[in-house]
Amino acid sequence: MSTELSTPLVLSSDFDESLQIAYDYFTENINNRAKRPSLFDKEIYIEATEMILDRPVGFWHIVSMEETHRFSVLPCNNDASMDYCTQNCLQGRHTIKIKYETETRNICLLRASRLPWILDIIKLANRGAASVKTWQKPEGKLYLRYNHYGNDFVVIFSETKHFYRLISAFPVFYVKEKTEFDKDFREYAWSYFNR
Repeated sequence: MSTELSTPLVLSSDFDESLQIAYDYFTENINNRAKRPSLFDKEIYIEATEMILDRPVGFWHIVSMEETHRFSVLPCNNDASMDYCTQNCLQGRHTIKIKYETETRNICLLRASRLPWILDIIKLANRGAASVKTWQKPEGKLYLRYNHYGNDFVVIFSETKHFYRLISAFPVFYVKEKTEFDKDFREYAWSYFNR
């Protein structure tokens, strides 16, 4: 296991309690401007224009996945979160509607448990750590990907002149997605330190 990434959040056998643990971490560490790190000398913005169940849409997006995902092997296979989610990504018992109720997403406790990794990867990128591959696509999306010691995780931002907006963050487990990210890095590799 990597010593660069924090231990995942310890969740509960109760789904709602696990979600509350994740939200408490998000509120205290990610949504808290005083604690949230900047990225490459720009502030990070967390989307909160839409509030759902008194929580910002930015939170819901990073702890859920599109309901259209289909799996032959569950993403949480061999992870403690599998014991608590009861295959929610397949069953869709715990969902959230975002984008003003135009998109339904399945809440994912694997994603929720990895919230600390978002900050870890941002801090590693700020130091220019070799363990984080960084690339920026022409449409302005910035990708930070940590892929070491069996952990493959990406954090995605959109860039404006004054800040980066956190779009998403998730474990990368699809082979097709891994291949696409590898290709994108080769094509669009970017370094804040070599501008």
